[in-house]
Amino acid sequence: MDNPLISIIVPVYNVEKYLDRCVKSLINQTFYDIEIILVDDGSPDGCPAMCDDYARMDSRIRVVHKVNGGLSSARNEGLKHITGEYYMFVDSDDWLDEETCKACYDEIVVSDADCLMFSYTKEFGNYSIINHVFNQDKIVWNEPEIKAYIHRRLFGLIGKELVRPQDGDLIVSACMQLFKASKFKDIRFVDTKIIGTEDCWYQILLYENCNRFVYIDRPFYHYLRINEGSLTTKYNPHLFERWQRMYDYMEEYIAKHNKGEEYTKALENRIALSILGVGINQTHSNDSLIEGSRLIKEMLQCKRYEVALSKLDTSVMPFAWKVFYLLAKHKHSFLLFSMLKLIEYLRTHKK
Repeated sequence: MDNPLISIIVPVYNVEKYLDRCVKSLINQTFYDIEIILVDDGSPDGCPAMCDDYARMDSRIRVVHKVNGGLSSARNEGLKHITGEYYMFVDSDDWLDEETCKACYDEIVVSDADCLMFSYTKEFGNYSIINHVFNQDKIVWNEPEIKAYIHRRLFGLIGKELVRPQDGDLIVSACMQLFKASKFKDIRFVDTKIIGTEDCWYQILLYENCNRFVYIDRPFYHYLRINEGSLTTKYNPHLFERWQRMYDYMEEYIAKHNKGEEYTKALENRIALSILGVGINQTHSNDSLIEGSRLIKEMLQCKRYEVALSKLDTSVMPFAWKVFYLLAKHKHSFLLFSMLKLIEYLRTHKK
């Protein structure tokens, strides 16, 4: 369509089971002036043909077929094709409420903002959890607040924020947001195969140049957590080393931009807290308790983790989190890995 107001980029790979729900949630938006860019990332299933069928059904849909390159590559390809005034990302196993684009467009225009963020719902199949990113119905921030409460927080939590360590990555996803194209469309994702978490670095670059931000506490985005093929649910044997490269990127950024002690402390806390993420990833492997514990111990003996954990203030954390990170500080890897196994079992068997 001519001059859409919002471009929606949807990377597509091996999601034949979920794609229809995703695309229909976009086609059925109450806000008509959108374009939907489906980037077929060399999907080996029926997704390429499904994408072409959707494009024949709705003129607002454009399909880009490409050789498989991963999520970052697919998103970057989508960014080359956007024509909207604003853009957003939706993963192809997730979906949006039908009023999302209307509400977000109205709010970002009224607030004269560069970026808009909204809350989201994690979908586990038999239950859902709403994640409220901030504890207010609406927030409008200018550059000083953006640097303090978003940009710095992408590096990690500090102080009283550690009361809820589980919120460390609440704002990391590039989904659940609407961005001004004229300001940010030339920013590109670094490949997940290099840094492990492409969204965080993308947003660090983006929010460095964001002058006005609005948040609305409406859980429009539905984030599926039961897709066995998802990057967040399958074992990644390279996650630990890739996160080390991401921390290298962050350390270099802090030094280059003279971000100071607050950013350095935030990153140290991110590194310390990330032992939970690399540990849970290890539980998705087929390792025995003994082998898994040995690998966790190797991670804990890494100098970067030793330093970060030694400086981590657990005093404000809830009891269970405090116990977990005290075990990590003292390298009790068998107890730590056993605890992680239990956490994953309870999470996946929750009714």
